[in-house]
Amino acid sequence: MEESLAVVAKALQEASGTLDDRVQAGIRAYIEFATADRRRARIMHLEVRRSGDILTASRQRAVESFARLVEEASAEFPLPAQPYRRLVALGVIGALQELLIEWLLSEEPPSIDELVGVAVHIFGRSLGSP
Repeated sequence: MEESLAVVAKALQEASGTLDDRVQAGIRAYIEFATADRRRARIMHLEVRRSGDILTASRQRAVESFARLVEEASAEFPLPAQPYRRLVALGVIGALQELLIEWLLSEEPPSIDELVGVAVHIFGRSLGSP
């Protein structure tokens, strides 16, 4: 998880200053990192949920870390649901997790570009991007 956080943080730093560019860069970096090795994606998004209490605390710390990244990357942009920025961050992270689980379990998985496109749309709209 630390590697994935570092990859996303670097992509966000290198992205231009617009919210759209940050969303696109961060999501693409995360999805490409997670899907570069199918086993990694499976452990990060499927097996961690199946492990029960053993990994619950670790999973929650990872989700919280990603929520902070989303909050920080969007902090300078006003959100329609401004008082709920943290909840919006958690919601979009959950959506991304479900998209990756679909990629793992589907007989005909969506392409990486399709995953990125849908995730960018969800994040962008949720964060107030036009």
